[in-house]
Amino acid sequence: MSTRPTGAITDGHDRVVRDPAVARAEAELAESREQVAESMMALRDEVARRTDWRGWIRRRPGLALAAAFGVGLLLGTRGRGWRPGKETGGWSWR
Repeated sequence: MSTRPTGAITDGHDRVVRDPAVARAEAELAESREQVAESMMALRDEVARRTDWRGWIRRRPGLALAAAFGVGLLLGTRGRGWRPGKETGGWSWR
């Protein structure tokens, strides 16, 4: 029983000779895989950098404080509004 790969070419001494086109295709495939891996690593690093909220706060502390104040104000007054108050006879927060 032969251990030769299917479709392999031999040199007459049962040594497998690689087809140059197959070797080139395998090299191109390996290079493509490497490029995809590098692209995925770069994409992962960029996503991590852009979604790093601590870094965003370090770069823009005033804007972060204003945003936190605004969100707190919205959450604190949620469901409330200006309505006539019976006890004051005018408009008040509820």
